[in-house]
Amino acid sequence: MTIIIGLTIFLAAVITFGLIMKKIRDAGIKVAKPPVKPPASSKTPEEEFKEILNALLKLNLMIRKDLDFSEEMVLKIEEIIDDLKTIIPAMMERYPGESLTYEIKKIGLSHLYKTVKEFLDLSGDSRQHQLDNFKTTVQSLQDVTHRSKDIIENNETAEFKTMAHFLAGKFS
Repeated sequence: MTIIIGLTIFLAAVITFGLIMKKIRDAGIKVAKPPVKPPASSKTPEEEFKEILNALLKLNLMIRKDLDFSEEMVLKIEEIIDDLKTIIPAMMERYPGESLTYEIKKIGLSHLYKTVKEFLDLSGDSRQHQLDNFKTTVQSLQDVTHRSKDIIENNETAEFKTMAHFLAGKFS
């Protein structure tokens, strides 16, 4: 007897829900849809590269102004900046739609700056505690730029996907 009553209540609920949904649809009430994003403004490669150069210049000025930042690290970061200034235009020209090109541009535009800024924003004691991690991250970025340079020079397109997946996982 209890099963029959429970089953009757369940069927009544399903039928009621169906009728309510039909009434909502007939009344013209629509379920909210997420707003459509406007298409991203398409920048020319020159504009995009100029934006990256501005980010790199801003980074270079920031590290040069910080008197507590070691000269060794300044030189490493400037070497990465120099590599990016060489790599990015070549990749944008030869491999414009490749995921590796996208990841390298992200490093030049935001990842490197964010990594260094977060370190420089730390107090002196915190910097000492985070120095090894910071050096490891900077060395990793330097390895990426050197490897990317090799990929471009040797036209190793088979490496693009592997390197892009690595970068997306590591720095995103």
